[in-house]
Parts: sequence; structure tokens; C-alpha cells
Amino acid sequence: MRERAAENLAVLKKCFAIIGTGDADALVEHYTDDYVLELPYATTDGTTRYEGRDAVRARLRLVFRVLRLNLRVTVVHPAADPDLVIAEYTSEGTSLPTGERTSNRYVGFWWFRDGLACRTREYFNPELSVTKSV
Repeated sequence: MRERAAENLAVLKKCFAIIGTGDADALVEHYTDDYVLELPYATTDGTTRYEGRDAVRARLRLVFRVLRLNLRVTVVHPAADPDLVIAEYTSEGTSLPTGERTSNRYVGFWWFRDGLACRTREYFNPELSVTKSV
């Protein structure tokens, strides 16, 4: 059980490294086809849930056009389910159009199935995001 939890955390960290490159196609290779992304506080248009790898890829492409982020895990909370990673992390980023710097703190719930992320629920302060209009 610990081994699977460690493997899932390694996948999460790999995803974070890919986020830093802005490559949506490479990132979603670590997601299941039915991946669900939940961002309860994130968007200005009211969309808080993206279902399916293709929908998430489309959203990520929009975000990566305007923002480059480096994410770093700061705390991992133990979970009874080895396929759930509960993590706190920080970001340092840059708005690509303006050069504006941004930083944020997150709490993320990442569920895994067969070594791939199948669902994420991520909480962060959208007021600190330079992607408020995306």
C-alpha cells in the first residue's frame, strides 16, 4: 500500500514538472481518459469542472498560453486510500503576455487509478492568479 502511494506521489511530481514546461499534451498523458478536474474557486465564467482528458487538455492549452507555473509540493498528508494524494503546494509563475509575477498556495486532492491521475480537486486563491480572464 505504501509503495502504491509513493508511486502516485511520484506521478504527481512528474505532472508538476511538466506543468512547468507548459506542455498540455505531455501532461494529459498522465491522466486517464475519463479524468475530472475540479477547480471550485478558480474561474470567472462559472466553470468549475472539466470532464474528460480532451476537455482538460483544451483548458490547459488556454492557461499555458498565458501562464508559466512552477509548482512545488510542500506537505503531503497521509490518506487511508493509497490512490489518493492530499498535498499542499506552492506556485511561482509568470504571465507570458505581461511578464507579471504571481505566486499562490494550493491544497489538492489527487486520485489515481492504474498509475494515472483520474481526478483532481484543487483549491487556491483565484484572486492571486494572473489567469483570471482565461
